[in-house]
Amino acid sequence: MSLARLAMRIAAARALRGATLAGDRVFDSAIDPIDQTIAETRQPILVVMTDDHEADITGRDLTYGDARCDLVIEAAIAARVEIPATDGDGNATTIAIPHTDEGMELVLDMIEYQVVAALTRERTDWSRVWMKLVPRISKRLSRRGASAENGVRFAARQIVITCDLIEPPVAGANIQAGTAWDDVLTVMSADAVLVPVANMLRAEIEGEPASDWQRAANMLGITMDTAEGLGIGQVFDEDGNPVELTGIVLDPDAGEAFTVTNHA
Repeated sequence: MSLARLAMRIAAARALRGATLAGDRVFDSAIDPIDQTIAETRQPILVVMTDDHEADITGRDLTYGDARCDLVIEAAIAARVEIPATDGDGNATTIAIPHTDEGMELVLDMIEYQVVAALTRERTDWSRVWMKLVPRISKRLSRRGASAENGVRFAARQIVITCDLIEPPVAGANIQAGTAWDDVLTVMSADAVLVPVANMLRAEIEGEPASDWQRAANMLGITMDTAEGLGIGQVFDEDGNPVELTGIVLDPDAGEAFTVTNHA
């Protein structure tokens, strides 16, 4: 499981609620096919998913490589839409967009614009969090769709945004205040539904406290024995007790070898 992908998808879904013509009808990773969901809802809906996820790996570093992920947002509509507006005199009115091919495409164009705006403008805490989790967007793709399943005529649009993701924090240490991950968990914790998710993520990230050299070994994906062989592991005295390494002294009489001396 990618923690950044999980957090990014949740943040996107929350950022889109109330930000488009779909209103609060935003679903996170809905399992039902969109034609079935729209048949029941009829009004504009959004379904937020994450698809292809890849990372450039160096050595055994499976966790902290440069990662990219496709955020997929599916929009669908199957009924006439009424949009609150004002007339030339500032009086409240309603714009009715009919359930025609032209009308549905117009609504989907509006929704796509609103989706992009919601994810790239800091209008809420969730949009800010999403932008912190996604430092770069490399591609955007829009696909048109339509169907008339089970007597329900609907139009759909699939928006695919290819995102770079930030790395997860190093496991075994407290999340630092002011970081992107601290902001993510703070905003999650303010949402009653997401409090258990925030607690789970914090426990998974911080876990059991680990020393600096153990965290370094975990980041490199190497065993503790290998870490010791590389010189980043723990140093022990003659009795097998761990000691603090404060310096390395080369022994001129040792030939090509050298000795490690504790100066604490």
